Amino acid sequence: MTRLFIAIDIPETIKKHVAGMGGSIPGAYPVVPEQLHLTIKFIGEVDGGKLLDIRETLTEVPFRPFTLFLKGVGTFPPRGTPRVLWLGIEPQGDLCLLRTTVEKQLLSINVQKDKRKYTPHLTIARLKNSPIKRLHQFLAGNSFLQSPEFSVDRFSLYSSRLTPKGAVHIALRTYRL
Repeated sequence: MTRLFIAIDIPETIKKHVAGMGGSIPGAYPVVPEQLHLTIKFIGEVDGGKLLDIRETLTEVPFRPFTLFLKGVGTFPPRGTPRVLWLGIEPQGDLCLLRTTVEKQLLSINVQKDKRKYTPHLTIARLKNSPIKRLHQFLAGNSFLQSPEFSVDRFSLYSSRLTPKGAVHIALRTYRL
């Protein structure tokens, strides 16, 4: 079985800009730059035959390139103890449309739609017992953060292997828009 997700790679210049963000918060574990990505769809565990079907059907996703930028910061979950520190994505229209298109294409091979609402974001750190006061200071200090605009002209199918030190992501195939 292979654990899969579909994502957009973040340009190296943006990765350098956000690398280590949140590291000043006690209990925050920043995502390493090579693992930074914008998830379009988490698929989960599939067998080899389904993996081949997914790889093939994604070649048929019709879409055109678009631009995005990172804007603002936040945490998940929205209520309760924060576990994820993220950067927002703007504008969201083309990205959400791409996700819908990908999900419709995958539905044709019986990969189910995600039941949860899609909230585009870039995870920059995992949180474990981070002091709320320090977290609020970080959020307030970075609330107006905005990256340069970047072009999205491709997405990738990734495998993800969970290890004690975190997930290891490997691009299996890249698809141009």
